[in-house]
Amino acid sequence: MDIIEILAKKRNNVFQSEAWADFHAAVGSKSWVIKDDNIEGLIIKKPLHRLNGDRCYLYSPRGPVVKGKARLQDLKVFLRKVEALAKEEQAVFYRIEPYNLKQSDIYKFGFRKISKSVPLSLQHSPLDTLVLDIMQPEDKLLAGMKPKCRYNINLSKRKGVKVRTADKAEDIKTFYKLTQAVEGRGKYTGFDLDYYKNLYTTLASKGCVELFIAEHEGTPLAAILVSFYGQVATYLHGASGNEKRELMPSHALQWEAIKEAKRRNCRIYDFWGIAPSDDKKHSWAGITRFKKSFGGEVVSFDGIYDIAFNKHYYRLLTAVNSVRKILK
Repeated sequence: MDIIEILAKKRNNVFQSEAWADFHAAVGSKSWVIKDDNIEGLIIKKPLHRLNGDRCYLYSPRGPVVKGKARLQDLKVFLRKVEALAKEEQAVFYRIEPYNLKQSDIYKFGFRKISKSVPLSLQHSPLDTLVLDIMQPEDKLLAGMKPKCRYNINLSKRKGVKVRTADKAEDIKTFYKLTQAVEGRGKYTGFDLDYYKNLYTTLASKGCVELFIAEHEGTPLAAILVSFYGQVATYLHGASGNEKRELMPSHALQWEAIKEAKRRNCRIYDFWGIAPSDDKKHSWAGITRFKKSFGGEVVSFDGIYDIAFNKHYYRLLTAVNSVRKILK
């Protein structure tokens, strides 16, 4: 079974799970599961404008999920149900991120790959990710890393960095404070405390997330949120403070998360989101170098697709966005 097949299965896809739906309910977003014989999709209602909640779109993160050999008729019936929902909710468009639907089939029903000009063109899962096969023994995983990565893992251990999993309510506040430190360095724009709290609390109640915290002499240095769902562990969010960064706490965190994924019998550790190329000027260049130092394989997805239900409004927003980008 190849990597895409593993990632595409519903039982391994946390972003198409009941837990993910519950998380979005906790942050105030409506969601539905629409099914046909061979296609199933968790569909989340998202605001189109921050200041105008009446305009919305529908979104299936890393979905819909195709089960077995879906036929064009299955997609047609599924889309008919989505269109009825869109009409009821007055959604302007529906955005999908399918693992294994053919582009030629998707295009037959009016979907188009998104461009930089479409509404909310950056609101989607990453098109490129890095996945690590963790079925190998630990010594082989270490051997597959860049020498500097192995060195940093060992250095962190020698210097006394300890990694623990969250065990009290205050730990999510610690994570949030660390994200603020990252934002202060101008490297990242994160979410508010309630977002992280709801994400952690909801997924933890289902047993499918851990918050790892790296500490030195009682001081939190860095932390990561990792989901464990079926055969796939996914690095969702991370943050590091400004103190003792030379102790390489982020390397220690990832290694502990990988070992935990092995203990949970996961087959894949998904580092989530890397730069689409080796462009040193890309905003993700630094984090991409860090992730690639652990080894693994780059996986690229076919694309993100929209189907417009309110074509006039969708075209209007696309035109406005095009002008904005020209004027920047």
